[in-house]
Amino acid sequence: MAAGVSVLTMPPGTVQTAAAASVSSKPTCAYGEITGSGNLSKMPTSTKAGQNLVTYTTVRNAKSAPLSGVFFDYQMVPPSNRKGAAPTVWWKFNGGSWHHLIMTWHPATQSSTAQWVSGDAVLGNLPGFTTHTLEMTVDYPSGATHGFYAGTLLAGAKTCGYQLLGAITVSTDYRPR
Repeated sequence: MAAGVSVLTMPPGTVQTAAAASVSSKPTCAYGEITGSGNLSKMPTSTKAGQNLVTYTTVRNAKSAPLSGVFFDYQMVPPSNRKGAAPTVWWKFNGGSWHHLIMTWHPATQSSTAQWVSGDAVLGNLPGFTTHTLEMTVDYPSGATHGFYAGTLLAGAKTCGYQLLGAITVSTDYRPR
C-alpha cells in the first residue's frame, strides 16, 4: 500500500499489508512518565501536635512501557528556614503495609531553600498505563514550625537510573490552636 493512501480509497481487491509494530516496550525515561493526582484540592490541616493527617494521591505510569523498581523521595519545604521538630511521615502503597520515612533536615543554601528530605521509598513495578494509590500520614510534634509545608514526591525508576520521571504535590498544613 502506498504511504498516505487511505484504505477507504483503495480499489476493490487490493490487499492491505500490516504495518510494522512501532510500540516500544522500553520506557522513555523522560519527565512525565510518572504522574499523579496530588492532594492540593484536599490538603489536610493539623490543628494540634501529634494529630495524624492522612492524605491520598494516585501514582500513574502514564506510558505503555512497564517501569521496574519505581521509587520516590519526599521533600517538605517548611514555612521558614527554622529547623523545628521533624515531622513523622508514614506511607503505604495499594493498601499494603505501612513504612516509615525518615526525614532528614537540609538547611537553606544560596541555591536552595531549607527542607526535610526522605531517603528512597520503593514502590515496586508499575505496568504501563496503570494507576495506583499512595496513602501517606504526617504527624507534626510539638516544636514543629507552624504553617504550610509544600510537599513533593519526586518519582523515578531503577530502569531509568537517576532520571526524574515525575513530581507529585503532597502538601500539608500545621496550624495548632
